[in-house]
Amino acid sequence: MKTKKQKIKQQIIATLVIIFMFVMITGSFNVANLLAASTSTNLIQNFVAGTLGISAPYNVVFNQINVSQAANSLANMDTVNMWDLRGSGAGWDVTGYSDNLAISNAGINNIANTSIFWTPGELVSIQGSTTGVSVGAAGASMGVGNTTRLVNANVGNGMGNYQIKNTIFNVVYNGRPDQLQGAYSAVLTMNIW
Repeated sequence: MKTKKQKIKQQIIATLVIIFMFVMITGSFNVANLLAASTSTNLIQNFVAGTLGISAPYNVVFNQINVSQAANSLANMDTVNMWDLRGSGAGWDVTGYSDNLAISNAGINNIANTSIFWTPGELVSIQGSTTGVSVGAAGASMGVGNTTRLVNANVGNGMGNYQIKNTIFNVVYNGRPDQLQGAYSAVLTMNIW
């Protein structure tokens, strides 16, 4: 049998061994940390501004009208596509203006652009929020200069890709007995700015 003194001695030695091992493990971590080095690097991604643009169908064809018979002639512009990929949030407007409807540039028997009206169709977001983006007034004349609004995006809005679907055009024809038969055409200019 071991004596009480020997048991205490063994407990003290066991305690010292445990403390020594703990100090060695803890000390080795501290030594490793003292020997470590670090560096930092900034990661930079540059985004380049894209474009502000618009596209529309090449032709919009109205219903036929009989010579000298008063009528409203309608046409549908299926889709106007608009995009703002500038990344500035500056906002934008799409406005339109039409020349007079004329036959072969003859300059006679024209239908004045003040008789051409449009009603903007449905605004559709392809990419981006429609908040702060709105269509222009219904029944606006194409003869008031380049201020007839199709759609507007307020500052801070309109970033992305949008469409106006089914804009309706209307030619109000009062009927003239001297109207020449034939295909009358005009150029519709739309600007996004």
